[in-house]
Amino acid sequence: MLGVLSVFTLCLSFHFTTGNVYAEQCDSFLSCCDCDTPCRQFYLGTIVGADFGTLDKTDALTTVPNQSLFTAGGTAGVRSFRENGALRVEFEGRGRDVIGRNETDSGETINSSAKFGWSAMANVWRDWDVIGDVDIYAGGGIGAGGYRSVISSTSGLFSGDNNVAAFAWQAGGGLIYDVSNRMAIDLGYRFFSITDTAQQFDVFGFQTPYTSNYAASEVLLTVRIYEPFRRWR
Repeated sequence: MLGVLSVFTLCLSFHFTTGNVYAEQCDSFLSCCDCDTPCRQFYLGTIVGADFGTLDKTDALTTVPNQSLFTAGGTAGVRSFRENGALRVEFEGRGRDVIGRNETDSGETINSSAKFGWSAMANVWRDWDVIGDVDIYAGGGIGAGGYRSVISSTSGLFSGDNNVAAFAWQAGGGLIYDVSNRMAIDLGYRFFSITDTAQQFDVFGFQTPYTSNYAASEVLLTVRIYEPFRRWR
C-alpha cells in the first residue's frame, strides 16, 4: 500500500509542477481554474458496477470459472485540461462481493470462495473530446488487491482460511457524459487482475499447496463531482 501511495504522490507532484504558476497563486493546491495556468480540478467520485470474475485459474483447474458479482467504491483525483481533452490522475478504492461455488463428490460437499474482496489503485486516464458533451477515455492503473480465500467441507476434512494480498493491475476505457463543468458520468469497461499467490489448505491433516488469483471483466458506472467543496456555479 505504501508503494501505491508513493507512486500516486510522485504522479501528483509531476502533475502540479507542469503549470505556468505555482499552486499558492490559485484557489487551492488541488484546483486552479481561475488564473493564467492550465486548468486543473480536484474531484471525488462514486463507482458501482458488476464484475464477471474468475477465481484461482490455473492450467490444471479453475475453482470458479465465471461468476457475476457486485463491486462498489470511490475515487479521488485531479483533472488537468489539455487542448483536446484532459488527463486524470487518481486514487481508487473498491470492494467486491463474495465469489465462490460448491462441488459435491462422493457425498462430500466442498465450498471454495473469496470473501471481503478489496483493491487500492493509482490510475491514470486520458480523456478525449468527441462531440459536444460526450468524451471517450482510456488508461489503467497499478496497485494492490486482496481477499480472504476460504475452503471448507461438510465433513471438515478439507479446510483453509488465508488472507490474500498481492499486486493488482487494471486497464480499460469508456464513454463520458459531461453533465456540467462540475459533474460527469462515465460508463466504462475494465479488465482487472490480482496476481498469483501461493497458499495452503488442510486435507486429511496434511498441508496442501494451491495457487490463488483473481481476474475479472468489469462494467462500471462512475459519477464524478469536480471541486466538490466549492459552491456550485
